[in-house]
Amino acid sequence: MNSSPASQRMTRKDAMILLAVLLAAAAAALAINQYALNNFPNSADEHAYLFQTQIFAMGKLTVPAHLQQPYISPFYIVARLDRVFSIFPPGWPAILSLGVMAGAPQIVNPLLCALTLAAVFFAARRALGRTSAWIVVGLLLFSPCFLFNGASYFSHTACLLGASLTFLFFIKWGQEERYSAALLAGFFFSWTFAIREMTCLALLSPPLVYFFFQSRLRWRFAVLFVLGALPIGIVYLLYNHALTGFWLHPPRYLLPGERLGFGPREIRLFDYVEIKPFGPAQALTYMFRNLGRLFLWTFPALPLAAFWGAWKRRSLALAWTRVFALSALALPLAYFFYPSDGGNQYGPRFYFEALLPLSLLAAPWLEELRVRFVKTKRNILLVVLIILLGADGMMVGIHWRFYSHQIYRRQSLYRLADHFHLHNALVFVSAPSGDMTQGDLIRNSPFPDSSEVVYIWDMGAQNTELARSFPGRSSYIFGRDPQTGVNFLRPLSPRLGDK
Repeated sequence: MNSSPASQRMTRKDAMILLAVLLAAAAAALAINQYALNNFPNSADEHAYLFQTQIFAMGKLTVPAHLQQPYISPFYIVARLDRVFSIFPPGWPAILSLGVMAGAPQIVNPLLCALTLAAVFFAARRALGRTSAWIVVGLLLFSPCFLFNGASYFSHTACLLGASLTFLFFIKWGQEERYSAALLAGFFFSWTFAIREMTCLALLSPPLVYFFFQSRLRWRFAVLFVLGALPIGIVYLLYNHALTGFWLHPPRYLLPGERLGFGPREIRLFDYVEIKPFGPAQALTYMFRNLGRLFLWTFPALPLAAFWGAWKRRSLALAWTRVFALSALALPLAYFFYPSDGGNQYGPRFYFEALLPLSLLAAPWLEELRVRFVKTKRNILLVVLIILLGADGMMVGIHWRFYSHQIYRRQSLYRLADHFHLHNALVFVSAPSGDMTQGDLIRNSPFPDSSEVVYIWDMGAQNTELARSFPGRSSYIFGRDPQTGVNFLRPLSPRLGDK
């Protein structure tokens, strides 16, 4: 599916429009971050990323464990050999740490949104031509999933950027067989892997295998690809070894509930342990739930357009169609064996990176429709486009309203702490805030002793002993009135731990 040189040419008009689109994407994502999501890490995953980011920003990989670490650790934070760290790969926290050091971590993902659209545009222009490239950009830009994840602290936007750049240099190698393209493909493959390992392998293995076997210089490509991947790959292995003691044992597998495959899944929090079954029935439920979300969170009917585009073009440029289709299918198949449906999320985040191959499959067919309708029924095409954009805008509004209300309720604990200007305080959390559970509310920085407020699990009679580990702090209890359902924050008197 090599497009002609004329269809790839970048005009001055294209450059100006692309710049405007990139600025609009970054501004939209930042607005969602500030006004819909309230710059709040709504998921435990997001907080865990920020936790590790703060450690990286200090030039460290881990921090010393507190004496009461089991009672103040958020989800996905583990202690091993008296050192504390997040279970997630190092790629995204390393990128996000640049924002922390600049004092504005909230701008990192919106900027990556813009860079991702640029990478997608150049990759699609090489593969499909200029017009289809603009369609691909539009399909991403008008997908609520793309903008909301770009407004969050999730790792998916950085992963999609890495995958898009890998696709770009795969395509460039296929067209020109330049050594630099193979090196950069390897580099960005390892970038993507260091952010989300399973997503990278599922999404990028089909094009990697295709370009290896289709290349006349396949072994040269393989050597250059590996050389490009080595720098980040070595850092990734060293990171695993530093945290777990094994090169090939990522930190996430220190938690039993994170392993892949069917079988009982252990959920452990403080002194609470629950064993949940995970089998094919649960996996199918999660898959269909996320496929449903894919329809609600993408540009209207994108999955159907991608399917129909692949079907219609099955006899044309068959290899490319198969590569895109296999990449799109691989993510649901890979996450079929992961014992979660994504938890708190903005759309089906485990399938988020499939937006790239889905859009690449849909764009040529949509371009064909555009050409056909412009010649015969231009007004109908315009009406359909207005209806689709209106439906898309309505979905953005619905999601905006839902999450702004949800996050407002979830932040009750932190609003009360700010309202009472807590200083050098210890807050025992004994109730949920909105629909956010106690365990998810216990969010502390990597440096609790220097924090203004430390949140800790309410252990009842054990609280006095726990408070002694935080000398000099005033103690409070966060709860919920059973009659009114209103949250409260009350001081504990006499101050716990003084005697």
